Amino acid sequence: MRTAGFKFIDLPTAAERLGITRNDLLRLVSDGRIRPFSGSGQQSVFRATDVERLASEMAAGPAPETAAAETAPGEGPVTTPTTPEHAATVRTRRRDAIKLIGTRLSMDSRWAEITDKDIATWLDALDPVQFERVRKVSGLAIERLQHVLAMLDEHEQRLAATRKE
Repeated sequence: MRTAGFKFIDLPTAAERLGITRNDLLRLVSDGRIRPFSGSGQQSVFRATDVERLASEMAAGPAPETAAAETAPGEGPVTTPTTPEHAATVRTRRRDAIKLIGTRLSMDSRWAEITDKDIATWLDALDPVQFERVRKVSGLAIERLQHVLAMLDEHEQRLAATRKE
């Protein structure tokens, strides 16, 4: 896949195309192997052509410090794409938790915009056969969000305890 002009991609997408984690990509930035076009850290954007070039370099042979296959807990090894075309389409088993949860919370925050009238209108249009599925999905969402709140509280307490030390 050859990209025309200066197409830009964000850090998570670049990392995915390279088959590496965000932190690995940030390490490559600090090592000077790729330069963000603008932004810094997690807000970096890269030229698609630079990502393709780096994918080609990585396919030619990984640097000694990145030669070992990475394995996240409970996941299989992550493979390095062999060609730029493969790098553009490779989907690793690793999920980007930062992007996944950030996006989900961003979408869920939009519930504040929905009125009771909106919900009533939606329920009137909903097929009664779907009620149980909607009830189950809603319950799961509430359960996960309550877990996020509990973990957030625990994390804040750990940070506060660390600051006191």
